[in-house]
Amino acid sequence: MTIDDREFLMIPGPVSVDETVLEALARPVRAHYGDGWTQLYKHAVSGMRDVFKTDGEVHLVFGSGMAGVEICIASVLSRGDEVLVATNGLFGDRMAEVATANGLQVDVVRPGLAEAITAAHVRDALATHPEVRAVCVVHHETSVGVINDVEGICGAAREHGALTIVDGISAVGGVPFEMDAWGADLCVTVANKCIGGPIGVAPVAAGPRALEALSDGRPKAAGWYLNLATWRRYAELWSGWHPHPTTMPTNVVEAFDVALTGLLDEGVERRWTRLARARDRVREGLEEMGFGMLSPIATASPVTTAVYGLPGMDVADYMAWLLREHRIRIGGGLGELSGRIFRIGHMGRAAEPDAIDRYLRATADYVDGHGLGRARA
Repeated sequence: MTIDDREFLMIPGPVSVDETVLEALARPVRAHYGDGWTQLYKHAVSGMRDVFKTDGEVHLVFGSGMAGVEICIASVLSRGDEVLVATNGLFGDRMAEVATANGLQVDVVRPGLAEAITAAHVRDALATHPEVRAVCVVHHETSVGVINDVEGICGAAREHGALTIVDGISAVGGVPFEMDAWGADLCVTVANKCIGGPIGVAPVAAGPRALEALSDGRPKAAGWYLNLATWRRYAELWSGWHPHPTTMPTNVVEAFDVALTGLLDEGVERRWTRLARARDRVREGLEEMGFGMLSPIATASPVTTAVYGLPGMDVADYMAWLLREHRIRIGGGLGELSGRIFRIGHMGRAAEPDAIDRYLRATADYVDGHGLGRARA
């Protein structure tokens, strides 16, 4: 298969990556300990502090983003503790599932479809649930392409005396996020979304209030592996040669470090701006063809755009045609939005102007070829 035959990912993650990242994945396997490895690992940890914008601890958890969500929730809370999950989509609901599976008492606040969660939503919910110990929220809800007001939610949680646990899986590195300045206590992201790296690494950041909760003497819901206490212990005891509890996917971490270095060389703030410009180009191009957006620009994600199909359009057919004819894979709607919307990811290589233009030209061909017509000014 040639490079041109590969499917090009314009989904909300994972992403198509640069050739330099692929080259790192293809290098000979190295040991997960020793001086050279430890230096690489700590370089990536330091880089992620810059991306999270925190002076706190960072650990590179080997696993999916949901492994990171679970380590955040279960490490600082005890079975029976009350938590508030603010959700407006599939991945907020999944945070509630993780909390429930770990024996927590879960309260949910849920605004309307594709409506951003605000500090006011959370304050109102906390007023009726005074025993809540932590607020869980997804920063970028990819199922609807909406950014939630994490900065305001962190403030509301602190006023209440609760921790804030942020799923930044599809946000960190691509969306403005400042962990320490905003007062977030725990946050997880992944390599394979806005950072533009491979699947398999879930960086987790913990601030001082989270570390206090971790070591407050109360038995926690976490087991051994998905437990921040375990990762902290090995980072300290084996710092000089093996600063993590288990074997790590060394090639994946090397490739992640390549992508992370590219992000830092570009500049985190410049990456935020570039991905927002990509979002604007996608929205403008589709709106010119008559497509309607699921969310207004004020709350629209800079890295995923959710779009209603045109009247009479078979969304599934359109998605299949893009993949068959152009090797472009986009995302579909989830749950009640299945068949009604499609979702475009513009992160990784999908944020490149040539990639967006290629996608928009293909979509225009589909619209014209299927007689769907275009809106006229």
